[in-house]
Amino acid sequence: MRIIWKLTAACLPFMAAAHAATPDAPVKLQLPAEKNLFSVYSMEFSADGNRVCIAGTVSTDMGESKGRLMLLDRARNALLWQANFSAPDSAAAVYPVQCAISADRVYLLANVDTDSSPPNAKTHAYVYSFDGQGKPLATQRLPLKGRSYGYAIDSNADGVKVAGYAQEDDAEFEYYSVYTLALNPELKVQGEPLVRKSGAYVQSVRARIVGDSLYAAGVFYPAKTSKKDVVDDFAASRLRLAGGYAWSNHTGLGAQFSDVFAGVAGDGTIYTLAVGTGGTSALAVSPAGKSTPLAKFASSYCDTSAIAGWAKGVIAVREPCDRKAKPKLNALVMIDPVAGKESVLDWVREEPQFVASHGAAWAVLAKDKDRKLYFYSSAGGQQ
Repeated sequence: MRIIWKLTAACLPFMAAAHAATPDAPVKLQLPAEKNLFSVYSMEFSADGNRVCIAGTVSTDMGESKGRLMLLDRARNALLWQANFSAPDSAAAVYPVQCAISADRVYLLANVDTDSSPPNAKTHAYVYSFDGQGKPLATQRLPLKGRSYGYAIDSNADGVKVAGYAQEDDAEFEYYSVYTLALNPELKVQGEPLVRKSGAYVQSVRARIVGDSLYAAGVFYPAKTSKKDVVDDFAASRLRLAGGYAWSNHTGLGAQFSDVFAGVAGDGTIYTLAVGTGGTSALAVSPAGKSTPLAKFASSYCDTSAIAGWAKGVIAVREPCDRKAKPKLNALVMIDPVAGKESVLDWVREEPQFVASHGAAWAVLAKDKDRKLYFYSSAGGQQ
């Protein structure tokens, strides 16, 4: 079974959301013009909050695509560099998962398809590294059996920590496991991967490594799953990188909702937005595994493309439910998952594409009608 990362949702009634202004005027930076389509998959802050990496793909009208990685300096409001890269080992396509910034390098975790034809394609997880000027340094395929996919990557003085899932199959069943491993700065694997053969998050996955743990949410597949099974167990977990599960929370968000989208904040709090009949439902799971009550609210937005923890809730990029609306533009919204309240934010002038946060700091990537990209962030450097 080929994994499809589902981000679709049903439509909801209109809610007249109130506009809110950011306390401080943001800093705006126009990025180099791009005639092709740029799709962003990850935007991450450095540990001090002063730099931001952006990872995505650039696609032409002919269907050709390459990966792209950018590094920005928020303190100087400048693009330090951008680098295009192809799928490694003569593979067909590369899909960035998450970038991470160290003192002198930028790392990227990516899923790589071996073939452009789905029946023949296999996916493997790779890690790339770039130096402080954007020069590619190394590429490493992770040593896992079967297909492998990345969840999250985190950098430290010793290199990087990586987490994801592996899939093997036979004629009737698929077998899922979660792996964690470490690589040194030269991307040499340190020791054997730790593989937990007890199931894995497979669809609509969002994850983050915080300290010694992986926090993840998505549709959870049992260790042995029939190819005929329909799985809708949307769950959240904390896994210790060097051990087993600290806790798992089976949220109950599944078949009753047409779409569930999650995001993991910098402290490990997991936020979910679930679209169902009559509105959106918000749920927060604390780093200790405790859930807030499910809060439902009416909304004119359905699909969610990015969530970032901020203040007492989240800021998110969402798409209008009315698919016939013109212009059909994404909106930047703030959601209080406890009160069940959503407000539209007027922080950026162009259409928001992605959002990220780091403590009180935030960043938004936006695009105008001519495909020009703009980077907005809260004023100042470290927040």
